[in-house]
Amino acid sequence: MLIGIAGFAVMDATIKWLAADYPVVQVAALRSWFGLPLLCLFALRGGGLRRLRTKRPAVHVGRYLLVLGLTLSFFWALSQMKLVDAIAITFAAPIFITALSMPLLRESVGLHRWLAVGIGFVGVLVMLRPGPGVFQWAALVVLVSVVFYALLMITTRAFKNTENPAALVLYPQLGMSLTGILLAPFFWVTPNLVDLGLFALAGTFGSVGVMCVTHAFRLGPAAVITPFEYSALIWATLLGYFLWGELPDAITLLGAAIVISSGLYIVYRETVRIGRARSQLTSMSPDDSST
Repeated sequence: MLIGIAGFAVMDATIKWLAADYPVVQVAALRSWFGLPLLCLFALRGGGLRRLRTKRPAVHVGRYLLVLGLTLSFFWALSQMKLVDAIAITFAAPIFITALSMPLLRESVGLHRWLAVGIGFVGVLVMLRPGPGVFQWAALVVLVSVVFYALLMITTRAFKNTENPAALVLYPQLGMSLTGILLAPFFWVTPNLVDLGLFALAGTFGSVGVMCVTHAFRLGPAAVITPFEYSALIWATLLGYFLWGELPDAITLLGAAIVISSGLYIVYRETVRIGRARSQLTSMSPDDSST
């Protein structure tokens, strides 16, 4: 998980660097093209094309649209604001996933988790800094990308038992690559060799991040794995400082601390809920269990 999050941080920093000189559509297209070969190998490993069969093409089309919205909005915001600020706002993802899981997945969300969601939104508002002359539209766009991400994760949970995880990962990226082929020529700026290498770096590290994080959740419980996502703040601070001389201010750190605390408490309550459900199942009699 730590390696995967570091890979995402390097990708984000490289994207921010490139987005200063290239259109966001082209950046997204080249990142997808360079990252696709590794994802194909990852998806085909241990099962070949059979792993990619699906009876729900509409699900993958919907997930592609979510990835498209997520990628374009987040990449544009990265070009407009500090790397560490953008990544700190993405920590709101567990809050949105929890808030949306009740209406979309019909999951029960108790009082404790709703309180954590409310406190988390306070932390988000602290980082957004609403007010004249202070508010950043780019920060709001990052928040929009977080909503896209939350919806993407909810679809993963909704269809994890009917769709192969490899297909859920690969098909949206295939869609992104095809979209890049169609749209990039209208925005094309020919990259030099150094920047071409940076595009390859972004694509490679992005795919490494996807593979590592996916494998991490296969190896360990989500409650153990999820908190390591917040290591991104360390990488974002280091990369932002060495590449652009950026450092997070006290308000960003305060908001991030509130959001991270809220996210960790949501993970804790989810662990408690799952533990209780398992205890109830194991305490049932064989007759009850079969019922």
